[in-house]
Amino acid sequence: MQTRFQRTLRAAPGQPVENGVIDLAISSEAPYERWFGIEILSHDASAVDLSRLADNCHPLLLNHCTDDQIGVLLDPVIGDDRMLRCKAKFSRSEDAQEILLDVQDGIRQLVSVGYFIDEIQEVEPLPDATGPETKWKPVRTYTGEEFERAMREQHGDSWQRSGPESARAATDATPTFLVTRWTPFEASIVPIPADVTVGVGRSAVTEPDAQTAAPAAPDPTPQIILVEKKTMDKTPDQLNAERMLAIISLGEQYKKYLKDGDTAAAVRDGMSVEAFKDMIMSKMQSRHTDTTEIHIGMTPKEQRRYSFGRALVAQATGDWSQAGFERECSNAVASILGRGAEGFFVPPEVFARDFNIGTASEAGNLKPTYLRDDLYVDVLRNKLVLNNLGVMFMSGLTGDIDMPRKAVSSTIGTALEIGSASETNPTTAKTTLSPKRQTAYVEVSKQALIQSAISLENMIRDDLLSGVAVQIENQAINGTGTAPQMTGIRYTSGIGTAAAMGTAGGTVTWAAVVGLESACANSNAEPDRLAGYLTNTKQRGNLKQVQKGTNLPFIWDGGPQPVNGYRCAVSNNVPSNLTKGSSTTVCSAAIFSADWSMGVIGLFGAPDVTVDPYTKADTGQVKITLNQFADFGIRMPAAFAKIEDLL
Repeated sequence: MQTRFQRTLRAAPGQPVENGVIDLAISSEAPYERWFGIEILSHDASAVDLSRLADNCHPLLLNHCTDDQIGVLLDPVIGDDRMLRCKAKFSRSEDAQEILLDVQDGIRQLVSVGYFIDEIQEVEPLPDATGPETKWKPVRTYTGEEFERAMREQHGDSWQRSGPESARAATDATPTFLVTRWTPFEASIVPIPADVTVGVGRSAVTEPDAQTAAPAAPDPTPQIILVEKKTMDKTPDQLNAERMLAIISLGEQYKKYLKDGDTAAAVRDGMSVEAFKDMIMSKMQSRHTDTTEIHIGMTPKEQRRYSFGRALVAQATGDWSQAGFERECSNAVASILGRGAEGFFVPPEVFARDFNIGTASEAGNLKPTYLRDDLYVDVLRNKLVLNNLGVMFMSGLTGDIDMPRKAVSSTIGTALEIGSASETNPTTAKTTLSPKRQTAYVEVSKQALIQSAISLENMIRDDLLSGVAVQIENQAINGTGTAPQMTGIRYTSGIGTAAAMGTAGGTVTWAAVVGLESACANSNAEPDRLAGYLTNTKQRGNLKQVQKGTNLPFIWDGGPQPVNGYRCAVSNNVPSNLTKGSSTTVCSAAIFSADWSMGVIGLFGAPDVTVDPYTKADTGQVKITLNQFADFGIRMPAAFAKIEDLL
């Protein structure tokens, strides 16, 4: 995952606007001291990749926020003055027009370009006898990814979080870097420059701390050309322009759900804004069925190269010198998620693979590793009985997600021929999923971890995944909703209940089993193909021994649909220690759902692994903990019913 950078230029106020279009100079060759040294952007024609801006679809933003698109960039070109210029067409939205007026009035004078570094050289000054301009001698050349890796190895985490003082502390002299290939992808109107002392300032996404002043450089003072704002009735061309801008804005805002070219195709083919929104919603729904958005794009070779054991040893010892690749992968996931790991992130595509094949006695651990098509979520899902029942999975989530539903329908009544109809409106509600940490751990000897890390990978992975799966399922069933717990099925408001078995509970009966189904059906939640029961092993045993009635079969009658003609899953996460009256800690629960897909498990982010070599240091053990953020919710509570006093 490439790091994004920005540079800011001052624009002169006071010129008029014509048709919402202005000319912007968005980058120059002025040097600036970043956290890793002095950076200079080459403006040779071969250095600047204009392919992204040249499609005339990339955004003009406010403060580099993808949610605040105020226009679109057009016609990029590098001038004779070695500056990158383009035209910017402002949106007709109220917010964009206010920004445009501020630009015209000189209130907002700063324009910032966002870009990726594709190639960068560490350079030294080379004396030039023919002119005053500095000439540079290449010392070392990096790709963007190689440079990022080198800076991490040299400066540790300070390369991302600290200012240039970190670089100076780590090196005797501040190095100079010439960016020889780079790709601009957006420009922004910004209110505050990174450097207020000169006309050229800078900021970077990965530089949350304030930057120090740049070396003295002449202020290029690019001009913004403006004309007087005009108002007129909207012509077909204007309406089409608004359509295009709206689609471009939506495309940028939801670009992680779209394929390259989707937005351009919608603009070109005349797709309406509403149709484009529908397409995005469809892609969002399908996207959240896997974890691709938090994948870092590893090749099969890189997936095989990744060693879970190496990362564990590095975390345990604090020495990442032999696990630089694994640390880079963790940092790439962190960049996507926008937060750091407590230990290290494991890319989902790595966590889901088969680490080894065969048996140890057959030297199977030394055989080449082959990759499965399943993802991390699929590995986790296989360990959950709720998945077998049909509970939905949404993965790769990065923020809260709301699932709206109609809680109360409109009422249709009968009225006299000339009588008034009563006004009734449907009532809506929503189920919200938000990240809640689920954790599991295993303990291994430090000696075994260091000496046999490769052979232990599969065991540790399976133990951690099983532990997290059990915890997620337990919360999905029993979570009380009191922080930090999920709201599980048993504690969800609005689910149905079957008739009580008695003041002190009672043995399961055929009437109780049917009563669960009826509780759903009576709320208009008719059972469908994903209907089924859920109980524990204790009640499964009772269901196999209790008859439906005299001379009738047992309630559990075998086959794939053993109870009342429906499936029945069994998990000891369904409690058997409940209390009813005088029956203390001996009662069991059972759950029926007319449609288990109304239950949703959401997985947020990537697996986060921490290694604790201290707690068990006296016994020579290391504690390995997996954290996964997850939540559970029910879209239609009426589709569920419970009974909790079965003996």
